[in-house]
Amino acid sequence: MINKIKKLVTGKGRISEIIRFGIVGGVATLLQYGFYVIFVDLVDIPAVAATMVSYALSFVFNFVMSNYFTFHTKPNAKKGIGFTLSHIINMGLQVGFVAIFKGLVGDTLALLPAMMICIPVNYLLVRFALTNRRFKSSKEKAELLKQQQSK
Repeated sequence: MINKIKKLVTGKGRISEIIRFGIVGGVATLLQYGFYVIFVDLVDIPAVAATMVSYALSFVFNFVMSNYFTFHTKPNAKKGIGFTLSHIINMGLQVGFVAIFKGLVGDTLALLPAMMICIPVNYLLVRFALTNRRFKSSKEKAELLKQQQSK
């Protein structure tokens, strides 16, 4: 059973990638909340400032782990920009969908259907930003070209 789970998480297929995406997102969310609580309760930082700092720390973790663990890529500045843009787009989509769904299911539940749409969209956006050749560094592109020429 443990070997099956390990194989599922470490596999090269799309399902394994999606599972890793969920793991990284879940851990990033827990880290953000943990930092938030520490800053608000122990360090006595105001809630809004604590939210911004905890989000930033979680974002850096998410970027690094999405590269190395989820998509098996190497971070670079272009990927950082793409990753940031994907999250800005995701935030805009969430806000827009919450505005739509709050009239259908109420304020309390509005985020849930929005997330059901936005999380898969975010996966696709982040995957594009971290794996598309447009976001590869010059060194990665040269290595890829060298590999293709040696075949």
